[in-house]
Amino acid sequence: MSATGDRTGLAVWVPLDRDRVQIDADRAATAAGATGYARPEDVELATSTGNNRGGTAVLYVAVTDEHRVLRIDLSAPGADGGPETALVSEYVARGVNAPTDFTNPDNLALDKNGNLFITEDTAIGTGGMDIWAAIPDAGKPQAAATVRFASLTDCTAEPSGIYFDLGSTTLFVNVLHRTGPDLGVMIKRDPKP
Repeated sequence: MSATGDRTGLAVWVPLDRDRVQIDADRAATAAGATGYARPEDVELATSTGNNRGGTAVLYVAVTDEHRVLRIDLSAPGADGGPETALVSEYVARGVNAPTDFTNPDNLALDKNGNLFITEDTAIGTGGMDIWAAIPDAGKPQAAATVRFASLTDCTAEPSGIYFDLGSTTLFVNVLHRTGPDLGVMIKRDPKP
């Protein structure tokens, strides 16, 4: 990967030893010279809800302890028939295109319009956790803005395992660590414009 200081840029996929990965994937990746990130938590493929703008295969990765979400363009061609490559960019970052209270991105869900929904996983008891929406910026590898979509007021609860139905009209959210039992929540789009 090109050295930009934030581990973004052109990347080459590094094969890992399958036997070593089953024992300790982190150690196997380090031994192969892979680029490290602080707690990658969830991934979302742009084709998951039929959102494949321009035929580009894009993978989003929540990097929890770095307070950012990476965008990996999987369709970047190999140079001169060389190894397969990808282009890694910062899609959402706290204090860049997300507010400074955007912390610990955890789970991801993409709607059919290209909006990336992001849950937080902050320290339990430090305040309510939020669900954010990163709004795409047409033709650019970084979100135009990241806005708060929903908040949990139970300071012990965590939104997790979010996903959309196929029509992107309903967002399902699992709520963990509540003062009561865990639960599933449906957030439906208002059918009226």
